[in-house]
Amino acid sequence: MKKNKKHSIFIRMFATFLLASTSSFAQKLDTTTIVTIKPYDPVLSDAFKIKEHPSIQDTDKVIPKLSYTFINKQVPVDFQVENILPAKIKGEPLVKLYRGYAKVGFGSQTTPLAELYFNSQRSKNYSYGFFGKHQSSTGIKNIDYSGYSDNHLSLFGKRFLKDFTLSTKLNFDRNVVHYYGFPEQVQPEITNEKALRQRLTKFGANAAFTRNFTDSAQFDYNVDVNYHHIFDINNAEENNLRVDGSLSKYHKRELYAIDAEVNYNNLNNVVDFGNTLIVGLRPHISTTAKHWQFKVGLGLYINQSDSVSKFHFYPEAEFKLNVVENILIPYVGIKGGILANNLNSYFYENPFINTKTLAVANTNQKYNIYIGIRGSLSKHITFNTSFSRQKLETLPLYTKDFSNVLENQFTVLYDTVSLNQISGELAYQKLEKFKLLLRGDYFGYDPKNELKAWHKPDMKISLSGIYDLGDKIIVRADFFFISKQYAKAFKTVTDASGVIVTTEEAKELKGVFDANLGLEYRYTKKLSAFINFNNIGAVRYQKFQDYPTQRFNVLGGLTYSF
Repeated sequence: MKKNKKHSIFIRMFATFLLASTSSFAQKLDTTTIVTIKPYDPVLSDAFKIKEHPSIQDTDKVIPKLSYTFINKQVPVDFQVENILPAKIKGEPLVKLYRGYAKVGFGSQTTPLAELYFNSQRSKNYSYGFFGKHQSSTGIKNIDYSGYSDNHLSLFGKRFLKDFTLSTKLNFDRNVVHYYGFPEQVQPEITNEKALRQRLTKFGANAAFTRNFTDSAQFDYNVDVNYHHIFDINNAEENNLRVDGSLSKYHKRELYAIDAEVNYNNLNNVVDFGNTLIVGLRPHISTTAKHWQFKVGLGLYINQSDSVSKFHFYPEAEFKLNVVENILIPYVGIKGGILANNLNSYFYENPFINTKTLAVANTNQKYNIYIGIRGSLSKHITFNTSFSRQKLETLPLYTKDFSNVLENQFTVLYDTVSLNQISGELAYQKLEKFKLLLRGDYFGYDPKNELKAWHKPDMKISLSGIYDLGDKIIVRADFFFISKQYAKAFKTVTDASGVIVTTEEAKELKGVFDANLGLEYRYTKKLSAFINFNNIGAVRYQKFQDYPTQRFNVLGGLTYSF
C-alpha cells in the first residue's frame, strides 16, 4: 500500500512535467490555446511572398502645404565683346595712291597745255578734289583767225554714310572759237578778230543722292540733279534743269522699278524760241532665270515746246537668252522716248552754230527695235553685234545759215528720219598690259523732207589700242575712218530763156582715214614724259562744211605725280 502510494506520486510528477514541457514547446510555436475534441492534426498555413518593394498603406496620410518665395536680386554679368577683324587677302597690299598730278606741254601751231588734278586719298567717310585744264592754239596754218581756247575747272566731293552716298560737283567752262569757215566764193577781208569770235561761258552744278544697295529685300532709290547756265558773246543765254530719279525693289525673282525724268530748258536769244519741258515716267518689271532675262514696261512722256504739249506712249521690252553661259547671249528689244536737245549739246557737237537764231526742239524717238548677239570668244576676247531700226522725229541736222551774208555759221534744221544701224565691236584685253578695241558702225539715213541727212556720215570705223611695256613705256594708237557725208548747198544756173534758177543740191564732203600715235616714258613712278603725234597722214579734211581741221601736229610735255 505504501509502495503503491509512492508509485502514484511518481506518476503524477512525471505527468505534470510532461504537461509543462508540452506547454512550453507549444508556446514557442503558437501562443493560441488549442482545444480539441478529436485527435490533433497540425496544419501549416500558406506562405505569402513579401513584395520586392513593399509599401505601407497609410490611411492617415498628411500632405504638407509648402510656400515658396523668390528673392529678386540682379546678379551683375560682365561680358567683354571682342572685335572681329575683317578678312584680308594676303599677298595683295593696297596700291599706293598719289594725291594728284600736274601736266604741262607744248606743241606745234603754238599749242600750250596745262592740267592740274588733286584728289583726297583713301577714306571711309569722304572724298574731295578739283581738276583744271587749259589748252589753246593759234589755229591752222595759212588760215587766219582759226585759233581756239578751251578752259575747264571743276570742284567735286562725296560723303559716304552707312546707307547713302552724297555727292556734289561744280563746273566752270570757257570756250573760244572763231567762225573761219568761208565758202570759196566768199573771201571777205577781216580786219577785226572780234567780228569772228565766239566765246561761250558755262556754269554747272550737280548733286546726287544714292542709296548703298546692300539688301535686295529693301527699296533701292537714287536722285540726280543737274543744272547749267550758259551765256555767249552774242547775248544768247540758256538755263537748264534736269532731275532724274529711280525707285526699285525685288520681290522673289522679279525687280519692280520706276524711272522718272524732268528736263526744263530755257533759251533766250533773238528768236526767243527755245522753251522746252520733258516729263517722263518709265515703269518696268524684270525677271531673271538661270538662262534668260526678260524686261517689260512702258514709257509715258509729256513733251512741251513753247506752250504746246504732246503726250507720248512708248512700249518697252527686252529679252536676253544665255545660250552658252557668258559665251553666247542673243538679245532683242524695243524702246523709245524723248531725247533732250539744247544749246549746250549743240555747241559741243558743232561749235560753229549761230546762237542768235537757234531754235531748240527735242527729238522724238518713236521706236527703236533692235536685235543682237554679244558674248566672248575666249577669256581675252569679247564681242557685241547689233542691228536696229529707228524712227526719229525732229532730228537736228546742221546746215549753213544762208541768211548770213558770210555763210560762215551753221543753223539747225529738224526733219523726220528713218534710220537703220548696224554696229559691231570686238575687244581684246590681256591683263593691264595690252588692250585693243575695234568698232564699226553703218548708218542708213532716210530723211523725209531733206535730200540727205546733212553732216551725217554713213560709216565710222575705229581701232584703238594701248600697250604697256614693263610699266615703263606706254604706247597708244588710234586709227579711224569716216566715210563721205553731205552738206546742203544751192546752185544757181540760167535756163535757156535767161531766167536765173536756184536749185538745192547735196555737196559731197570726202571721207577720211586718220591716225594718232602717243608715247609715254615713265622715268620714275612720279615723273614721266609724253609726246603725241596727231593726224600722222597730214590729211586735210572737213568735219563740217568749209571748216578744215588741223593737219599733222605734235604735242609733248611732262607729267608729275605728287
